[in-house]
Parts: sequence; C-alpha cells; structure tokens
Amino acid sequence: MTDTTEPSPRDHAGDRRSFPAPNPVVAAFDIGSNTIKMTIAQPRADGGLTVLGTESDTVRLGMGVADSGVLADDRVAAALAALTGMADRARAGGAVRLIGVATEATRTAANGPAFLEQVRTVVGIDVRVIDGDEEAALTFRGLAAAIDIRGQIIVADIGGGSTELILALDGDVRFAQSFRLGSGALTDRFVRRDPPGIAEIDACRDATRDVLCDVSFPTVQTHTTRLVAVGGTGEFLARLVPGGGVLSTKSIDGVLARLQRTPAATIAAELAIPEARARVLPAGVAIVRALIDVLQPTTIEVTQSGIRTGLLLAAFAEIAAESTTPI
Repeated sequence: MTDTTEPSPRDHAGDRRSFPAPNPVVAAFDIGSNTIKMTIAQPRADGGLTVLGTESDTVRLGMGVADSGVLADDRVAAALAALTGMADRARAGGAVRLIGVATEATRTAANGPAFLEQVRTVVGIDVRVIDGDEEAALTFRGLAAAIDIRGQIIVADIGGGSTELILALDGDVRFAQSFRLGSGALTDRFVRRDPPGIAEIDACRDATRDVLCDVSFPTVQTHTTRLVAVGGTGEFLARLVPGGGVLSTKSIDGVLARLQRTPAATIAAELAIPEARARVLPAGVAIVRALIDVLQPTTIEVTQSGIRTGLLLAAFAEIAAESTTPI
C-alpha cells in the first residue's frame, strides 16, 4: 500500500452515511487471543474479494485471562498500539470502513467491554464481540469462498483461547461448536519449558481429547472425511513438514517431536513469525493431533482463516444494500 492520501472525516469507522461505490475498500480485523490480524480488500463482480493487503501482530492479548479473569494492562496497551498502526495504514491505503470482531479472550474477560470501547473511540474501528456460534459461521462463510466444500469436512479453527469445530456435508453445516481449547490457553496451563517436554505436549493433547470425547458428533454416511485446520496453527504446521510433504499422522508426529527439541526462537526465525507466536505453536499442533485421535479423518489439510473473509463478504453485502437505500 503506497497511497498516502489523508482520509477524510467521513472515512472514520462506523460512518453509515458514506457509500463509496462502486468498489469500496474495507479493512477487517480479527482480535484474537494470540494474534491480531487485518485484511484489506475490495469486492469483485463475481462475489469474491480482491485482497489488497494483510497484516498480523502477535500480542498475546489473552495471556493470563484464564487465571485472572481480566485482560492484562500491558497486553491491552500492546493490542491498542498494534491496532492503531494497522488502522492508520488501512486508511492510508484507501479503507473507507474499518470493522472487526473480538473472540474468546475479550468475550470472557471482565474488562473486555472497556477494551472494546477504547478500540472504538481511540482507534476508530467498529468492533464487536462474537460468540462461538457466530465465529464458526463467519469462518465457514469465508472458507466456502476459498476451498471446495463438497463432501464431508470437519473445519477446525484453532485460536489462542478457543477452537471452533464445524462439520458440514456438501456445504450444509450439521454441527458447529466452540470449545475452550486454545493454543495460548493450553500453553499457559501446561507448558513451562522452552522447548516443551513430551509430558507437557501430552498434557495439551490429553486435555483436548478429554473435552472432545464427551461430544456427540453427528453421524453422516460418507466414506471420506477431510479435516481442514484453518488459521496460523495449520499454516505453520504445514510449513514445518519436511519438504512440504503431505500432512498425515506420521508427519504431524514428526513436527511435534521436533518442537520438543527446538527452542521457540529457532522456530520463529525459520517461519519468520514472532517468538511469542512460536511459543504457543506446540500446544496448537497438539490440538490438531488430538482432533485426529478423536475424529479419525481420512485426509488432513490446511488453509487460511475464514473469519476476516466472512466478515468482509458480509460488510460488502451491507454496503451494497445501503447504497440503494435513500438517505
């Protein structure tokens, strides 16, 4: 993004009287427990998106929330700083609307509403908390625009504070549920060493299995089930498989073994991600491994998170409707 044109006052997030036809630029933010992510995009005539830019910053907003019940002051400050920088760059890139959602850490923290009010008034992002059901719906809407969803698929959106599971058959969602099983939360709970020991990885895996084994998943008559891991955990896992090979139980076990002997700083340098993000990756991969234990998929694949795509598609539909409504 090289356009440095100053935004006008009507470009502030949440201005419902600004109808920037025909190709508005919108920035969508996902304020997660580990990472804050932004996607800037325009709508395409075929109903898809033209992505103009993406950014992410691992601030670990949810660190310690499970124990304290509140977002820590230093994490809130880091999140606001990251969001301010992203929002400034989005506006400089032509964004006329800035929208966002916040997930597990913010919705469970006692000071979550106060944090979101700061995001709205200080940063200027129209952001709201979503529950697990809406998080799953947005994920699937975005995923449907990106990959083939025919057949039976189980989507696992592994975040820092929670994991959303969606089971769908030929695009028809049969099951969707959010679980308090996040890579950051499990790291805070079980992982003390860097790199983690086998007992710590096993504790993350066992905790996930214990929760999932009590779930009554619907029975669908199909011989093939694809497990699709979305978001950073799946992406980084795939990049750690030697030679970019196929994801399988064996290759994932190999990644887990490597994570048990490799410090987070080394993994961070290899993947070009923040060390804080690499620190929670072993727990995220342990969640994937536990999902395989319980769900027994026939194939395993990864793709980018669909939340921001789903959010953008909904926003462009809303803008189109607004532009045809008399003021």
